[in-house]
Amino acid sequence: MSEYRCQGDCCDNCVTKFYDLTDYLIKDIQFLEAKVVYLRFLLSQHLPEHKGEMLRCDIFHDLAGGYWGYPAYQRYMEYYCEGHDPMDCKEHSELMLKISRGEESVRL
Repeated sequence: MSEYRCQGDCCDNCVTKFYDLTDYLIKDIQFLEAKVVYLRFLLSQHLPEHKGEMLRCDIFHDLAGGYWGYPAYQRYMEYYCEGHDPMDCKEHSELMLKISRGEESVRL
């Protein structure tokens, strides 16, 4: 695989586009995580009580991992998110807890 080399003034534009893409992908990951938790909750309602309870206890298992160890993600957080990890934000965490409890106010 050949190394990509930026030509001329496109570097700033390429970096900005990279951050835009990363932000879009993070929002997709958050939405998909929410859908997985929502579907797990719904499934748990149709299982025998013991198995449904086990699924609800493990409802967040195997969701997206952290990306903070990747230098590109670090730069994205610094530039685009004022140093905060969007995968670990309060709003997303609160939404995930509401979904995991089956709160009816949550719409996906």
